Amino acid sequence: MNAEERIGFIERLEQLRDSKVLVYFSYTPLDDTIIIPLYKQLKEMGHTKKIDLILHSYGGAVDTPYKVVTLIREFCDEFAVIVPFVAKSAASMLVLGADEVVMGPISELGPIDPLVTHPVYKDILIPVQAVWHCLDYLQRSVINCSDLEVASFMVTPLLNKLDPWLIGDYEKTIKASRQYAETLLSSYMLKDDTERVQSVTQALTEGYFSHGYPIGRREARELGLKVTEANGELWDVIWKLYLGYEELFKVKEDEEKNKATNKS
Repeated sequence: MNAEERIGFIERLEQLRDSKVLVYFSYTPLDDTIIIPLYKQLKEMGHTKKIDLILHSYGGAVDTPYKVVTLIREFCDEFAVIVPFVAKSAASMLVLGADEVVMGPISELGPIDPLVTHPVYKDILIPVQAVWHCLDYLQRSVINCSDLEVASFMVTPLLNKLDPWLIGDYEKTIKASRQYAETLLSSYMLKDDTERVQSVTQALTEGYFSHGYPIGRREARELGLKVTEANGELWDVIWKLYLGYEELFKVKEDEEKNKATNKS
């Protein structure tokens, strides 16, 4: 699919949704590098009644979604997120700042479990909840072991590898994710149903043990989120756009590989 075809599908989506459409499609972690390009695009667009954000992301930094929501809402009266396939973790948090989330049969949200840099292997990102599952495992190992000497032998080497400063930093990240989720839900997605804010926040930040757990559109609605099901032509256009951007990224990836091969 070429650029002209993608633009054609975006224009058709804008007609179907009576909105202006933005696209964020990435396989790299969501972070603050999105803010300036987003602001430039919004400024060029100007204030409009409704903005739809097509979102494909596996998550990223804990603070970025709140910044994105706040910025987009400076330029519109209504804001919706369209999820063709995946909006996980921090990207799911961004969804909570919308008035609705548009999902198809294959669309997935996920638990809010922000990624942090591994303290030793800096090129590796880990779900922050993994640290607390480790601590929970150590605690259960001690409690369930009848021989304290054996328990100490098992646990001490692991505890010695845990940096108190890092644990405190991870704790802050977890608390921040809850705070952001609660604020976004009460201000936007659940502003007319504030009694559900606490339960939805708890479910998304503590209720799932798998970082990649797939929350489909039915489960998202059961949780209390305002889900609009995309069917018929609306879904066809959304899905074709997803395939078009996936193809674009594949082409760019192949070009980068070819460049690297030629250099070597």
